[in-house]
Amino acid sequence: MISKKFWSYIDVLGGAVTPEGCGRLAESLASAGAADVRQFADDLVEAVRAFAPRHQSQAVWDVSEPATAPALLMSDDVFLYARLAVVAAGQGTWQAVLADPAAMSGRWRVADAEGLLDVVPAAYRRATGLDWDDDLVFDRPLDGDSARAEADGDHKWWNWYMCGHMYDVKAERVEFDAASYALEAVIDGNPAWRSWWDASGVPDLETFPFYTWEAVPKPRLSKGRKKVRVRFGFEAAVLHATPVQDLPRLAAEHQWAMLGYVQSRLGLPEMPPLPSP
Repeated sequence: MISKKFWSYIDVLGGAVTPEGCGRLAESLASAGAADVRQFADDLVEAVRAFAPRHQSQAVWDVSEPATAPALLMSDDVFLYARLAVVAAGQGTWQAVLADPAAMSGRWRVADAEGLLDVVPAAYRRATGLDWDDDLVFDRPLDGDSARAEADGDHKWWNWYMCGHMYDVKAERVEFDAASYALEAVIDGNPAWRSWWDASGVPDLETFPFYTWEAVPKPRLSKGRKKVRVRFGFEAAVLHATPVQDLPRLAAEHQWAMLGYVQSRLGLPEMPPLPSP
């Protein structure tokens, strides 16, 4: 059920999606906190999903187009933006269009409505300092798609911790990959580290060290309900200057740095010692 608070937030838009309205809405959500941001995201998905295939068969026009322009081709994107425009118009309009699919046929701020998709990530970043990392799935998957998604999940090769390397051109070192993946597997299976990660309340941690010859980018962390994802830069020159016998040590230093960054950003307990591969 969509919360009443959701529609009070939508009213902040003033009936249409505009940059100014989205800014006010993001600020209002952020001030309320991360829980309200997540509830708004859930309610937005439910409000958009409520429309039926009969709504998609209607002809819609964008208000920015001339009156003589043909109706927009109702592609998946156009249908999504049209539904967002109806939601942005407020609870009364949303209910009227739900009850009568023909009421969707008309002129809406279709193109502008896409801006509503940016509100949740912006509000979440303001509220938490973290990147939003949950996909908003506005169309229910077909039964076959759902079954495939569940099957794919069964093939995950880690328990909770995954480290996937990214490299600039000619930055990769196979020996380093081997040492790093061996350490990753041991951390992933270590009870002390699993207990440490359980304090996050999120199932998976995915780290992506990036080895570059250029300026090292600042680390970034995004948090969703199912995973935390970290992107962390390192110097490729240091990687290639390290003797083969010291690569396990370097792998340990880099994973310790990434895990320490996660600890500091999420306020997790003190990290246990790194196990030996």
